[in-house]
Amino acid sequence: MSFDLNRFRGAALTPRQASVPVPDLRFFFAAEEEPVWVVRGLTGEELARANEANARTATIAAAVQALANAAAAKPEQTEALQTLIGYGTEVPADLAKRFDHLVFGSVEPKIDRETAVRLFTGYPIVGYTLTNRILELTGEGPDLGKAPPSTPIPESSLP
Repeated sequence: MSFDLNRFRGAALTPRQASVPVPDLRFFFAAEEEPVWVVRGLTGEELARANEANARTATIAAAVQALANAAAAKPEQTEALQTLIGYGTEVPADLAKRFDHLVFGSVEPKIDRETAVRLFTGYPIVGYTLTNRILELTGEGPDLGKAPPSTPIPESSLP
């Protein structure tokens, strides 16, 4: 058994996608639309960035604290801001990673971190369902039966 490097190098490695029903979010979809969230598997870089969420969270929380101190903000204002953007010191490691999984893996709708935090705050089971599916797709590897996308997958835009 030998690995065909040329075949591997020439293969279009298109991330797998899945449409995940989200009936709990029906209110936020147009009346005629099915409540479906489209997700994809993550790249190695995206997975690594998400795995570094703890270190990034601590760094950003410290930066927010420093800015708040410089602006003479009240402690409760600082804490509220950190929580709002999902970078509070009390955010569990698994949840911080899942925020990134959802941001990177959401195809439709395309979301930012604040939206991921809000989704996990109000609909935690939906958030876990979506991120579990993203991780399943990531583990399944690329969809070799699909043509490559006409536009490249956007690069990560995390600080």
